[in-house]
Amino acid sequence: MNTAMVLRPRSRWPIAVIAVLALALSACGGASRAAGNGEIDPEGTFRYVFVQNPSTFDPHRSANPWDMIFFRLVYDQLVMEDEDGELVPQLATSWEFVDDDTAIVLTLREDVTFVDGTPFNAEAVRANLERARTMEESTQRGALARVSGVEVVDEFTARVELSGPGGNLPALFSGSAGSMISPAAFDNPDLDQNPVGSGMATLAEYIPGQITRYDRNPEYWDPEAARAAHYEIYVQTSAPTRLNMLQTGQAELTYLDPSQADQAAAAGLQTAPSKSLSIMSMYMNTGRPPFDDIRVRQAMEHAIDRQAIVDGVFFGIGTPVAQYMPPDYWAFDPTVTPENPDYAYDPERARALLAEAGHPDGVDFEMIVPGLDDHRAVAEALVPMLAESGLRASTRVVESPTTAVTFYGRQEGDAFPGMGAPFQDPTTVYQASLPGQFANPWNTSTPEFQDAWLQALAGADREARTPAMHRMIQEEKNVRKVFPLHAHYPPSAWTDRAVFPEGYRPAYAPTFRGVGVTS
Repeated sequence: MNTAMVLRPRSRWPIAVIAVLALALSACGGASRAAGNGEIDPEGTFRYVFVQNPSTFDPHRSANPWDMIFFRLVYDQLVMEDEDGELVPQLATSWEFVDDDTAIVLTLREDVTFVDGTPFNAEAVRANLERARTMEESTQRGALARVSGVEVVDEFTARVELSGPGGNLPALFSGSAGSMISPAAFDNPDLDQNPVGSGMATLAEYIPGQITRYDRNPEYWDPEAARAAHYEIYVQTSAPTRLNMLQTGQAELTYLDPSQADQAAAAGLQTAPSKSLSIMSMYMNTGRPPFDDIRVRQAMEHAIDRQAIVDGVFFGIGTPVAQYMPPDYWAFDPTVTPENPDYAYDPERARALLAEAGHPDGVDFEMIVPGLDDHRAVAEALVPMLAESGLRASTRVVESPTTAVTFYGRQEGDAFPGMGAPFQDPTTVYQASLPGQFANPWNTSTPEFQDAWLQALAGADREARTPAMHRMIQEEKNVRKVFPLHAHYPPSAWTDRAVFPEGYRPAYAPTFRGVGVTS
């Protein structure tokens, strides 16, 4: 992530962030050194504080992308993303599209064993992908819809047959769809709370809503992965409490609200914007007036000053965007930006569009608000901003975990501001504008977008896929049932006890490979 790109606003940030990153990265020149230059403790415990426990430990039943924070400790994936966002080998040492991209051949590691003693091989890959794509309650069926079957070529070679373009699959194999469970554990009644993988750690204790504890896997194939003997992830929704846990030595790493960055630095902690693919967006109910008219949806986008939201609510930490990915992401389309007049802040244009749609006196609508501090702050900023253009919002706060069911399931409310979760491939985010999706009960779409989305799956590498990606991004703006506000980079904070591998950047959804603590 180019931090100079994401930090706009208050002059304190660019200088502070550059200094902190320089310190952090110089301190991480080797995996055995920490910010405080102490020696790594191979028997130590690394403690992270997050806002939730996993929804399940069964990757094929997980509908929550944040679960990957926990999965990456106990499960290996076929493919891994490195610190620069590039796809690199993990359980698959290589992958290749063959026969005019109608199949992917995976070459697998030969030295991996699941924690229950079951060997990892091509049969395990076949069993996992078949379970993920066919199990009735699998949340991965849609992601693997273009997989028609998996063939065991030999003990350590698997061939994934495709029924359509599958250029997104290597990326998806770095997430839940590529997380490998021991086939012997598929029918375990407690798999949702007792994972059986081949990861760098094993689950030692799970107290829902409080903590998960992990022990290093002594048989792990990469002995440099778990630099601590134990890992703990605490649940704490209060950002002030998370900060206090670092200050009092109860944890080594967390993320904070942007307003706390100065306080954390003053307390002697190290801070930097989190590596993140999360985008905050405005979601609209296109199934009834007024947002069934795209001109009203366009008016909503023109009525919002994205930079004011970033500066006023998030203390300048973030980047206004008009698409579902940040400017430094490989598929970013430089023509779809908040500076483009088609998507820019323009209250006069917003009022004209409302009048054109038959609402010269404006419209009234209900905005539901997920009950999180940052979402409520965004809503408070949006209400007067929208009102200036004739979009008069009344607000209703709902429990954050129920937002999707309230809005899409029961179809209550006309709009809501929401934070997108991390994604492995951009087509996953844009899939919500296809017909038949849970997040599109109104089937709001266009044939042009549907064709562009399918074409964006074609191609064996990112370079080949980029032109179709850009067409997909542009066509989605003609659907516009959702529009992005900003790329979100909440500050991560860590103590001098934290040990990070070379090049490591704390993420909004962090990984712990190579992470440890000093003694």
